[in-house]
Amino acid sequence: MQILNSCRLWPMKVTRIVSLVMFTLILTGCRSASREDHLTYWCATNTFEIEFARQVVAEWNQDTTHLPVHFQPVPSGQSTEEVILAAIVGKTTPDIYSNVWPGVIEQYREAGAIVPFSQFHDFDSVLAARFPAELIQRFRSPDSLFYQFPWKGNPLMMFYNQGLLEETGVEKIPTTYEEFKALGPRVVTDLDGDGHPDRWLLDPQIIPEWWQRFFDFYTFSIAATNGKTLISDGKADLDRKESRVVMDFFRWNFERGYFPRSIFQEDIFLKGQLAFHVTGPWMVSYVERYKQPGFRYGVTPLVRPTGIDGPVYTYGDPKSIVIFSTTRYPQEAWEFVKFMTNRMNDLRLLEITSQLPLRRDITTDPLYVPHFAEHPWGRLYAEQIPYIVATDHTIYLQEIFDIISQEFDAACIHQARTVEEAVTSMQERVQKLLDRETYGRE
Repeated sequence: MQILNSCRLWPMKVTRIVSLVMFTLILTGCRSASREDHLTYWCATNTFEIEFARQVVAEWNQDTTHLPVHFQPVPSGQSTEEVILAAIVGKTTPDIYSNVWPGVIEQYREAGAIVPFSQFHDFDSVLAARFPAELIQRFRSPDSLFYQFPWKGNPLMMFYNQGLLEETGVEKIPTTYEEFKALGPRVVTDLDGDGHPDRWLLDPQIIPEWWQRFFDFYTFSIAATNGKTLISDGKADLDRKESRVVMDFFRWNFERGYFPRSIFQEDIFLKGQLAFHVTGPWMVSYVERYKQPGFRYGVTPLVRPTGIDGPVYTYGDPKSIVIFSTTRYPQEAWEFVKFMTNRMNDLRLLEITSQLPLRRDITTDPLYVPHFAEHPWGRLYAEQIPYIVATDHTIYLQEIFDIISQEFDAACIHQARTVEEAVTSMQERVQKLLDRETYGRE
């Protein structure tokens, strides 16, 4: 099996970005004439966040002393990251964007495309009052400044089908790999007699897309290492025991058919064909809306290797807010960001989207306690916030995850190479990317 060199993907990405520039210019070019009298805010494209943005902007604009804000969902494209990069190239970025994956912050910073929040005199106090102290350093750029305002997170945990586990005689929710694997013979079965399993333990995606690895290899690695990421002191840190243990876990389950090698067009968790599913807090409202009568579920932290003590760390799927350097009103944009992330609007975010504001006192603040009393599974997710991990600061993060996805596919899903070979290759290939980044900065 030929493993593609992800370094080749960078020119392809640039080509796609440049091809989007004309689209973005046409879409936003009409804004220039009226831009001086308002701020432009782009939000995420899902229905719930659009409604959140609508309500926040409407309330802001009621105060005529504020610079008005006009909002719209980020324009559609192959990915929102590429649309934003196209807007940066074309200098057609909005003033504010609120759905930024921290993994692209260093690209934006090196392009001079975003304003450092550190320039605002009250930023440090605002961040300290709102944000969990143990997480602050994870969002600081290598030059010691903050170019993002950490806003919300979606800690990944495991949903489980309570009824299915009880039906198969499972009395204890697993916490270790060994306990999890022992469920295979009980849970995985051929329900229709065609000779193939159609009920499984877990459903890692077999699509070799880089971002799919956040739901398996990366987040399980975080749990197995008590919160370590992929880079340490500027060097790749993938050639370690935990990487092999995590890869072995997935390979073992794929080999035995406990994980499906299929792409499904329907939700097999809600259909009762899946014991566990790795997902974020948004799944709570989704399951409540679409579950069949009698369907019972629960939420639990990720399983991890035997012998690891303490809280379970996980990938937090955080999203940040940025102010683009094309803004004519950075101070006014900062005032709107503060308004959008105040206590009441964080409650609004919770109630409308089920996503979690990255707020240190969220489970104890009397303003939020009633919400979690009504949504106990949401509280379990909120309790994970102190133990979430984001991503490393590098311009090559997507390329790094392309490499991981290729090696995961080869070793775990198709068993075309050994785990040892895959981990060694990941380490070498990622280090080459980091060497290129270091050379480019000299």
